[in-house]
Amino acid sequence: MQIEIINQTDQVDTSLFKDIIDLVVEGEDHEGEFVNVIFMEQDELRALKNEYFGLDVYTDVIAFNLNDASEGIEGEIYISITQINQNAKLYKTDTQTELYRVLIHGCLHLCGYEDNTDELKRIMTSKEDLYLSNLKAFSR
Repeated sequence: MQIEIINQTDQVDTSLFKDIIDLVVEGEDHEGEFVNVIFMEQDELRALKNEYFGLDVYTDVIAFNLNDASEGIEGEIYISITQINQNAKLYKTDTQTELYRVLIHGCLHLCGYEDNTDELKRIMTSKEDLYLSNLKAFSR
């Protein structure tokens, strides 16, 4: 699968992004064509959230599928490092782990998961935890 990182920041390490995306996509029994990961300022991401979802709120990640769900995944994941840093402080974790969690979250959206109810959020969080633990075992 082709992975492109756009507007990469030196604030975080993206060297495992391809492995993470492959881990989630394959783990969810999907095939991947390409995923673009785009870093944006939090105000830009907020504007996207408002434009496409009708919610004028800050967010850490937005994912867009660019093709039909029955085809290999072609998508874009937009990430705000500012929000990642704030999340890391809020959830008492390091920035890199939070970035990986948000990337996994975006990949799960590309695989068809939603999080618009408490139950669906619980399912996604459980999946995020699973893939984070797999990643830790994988990267040792």
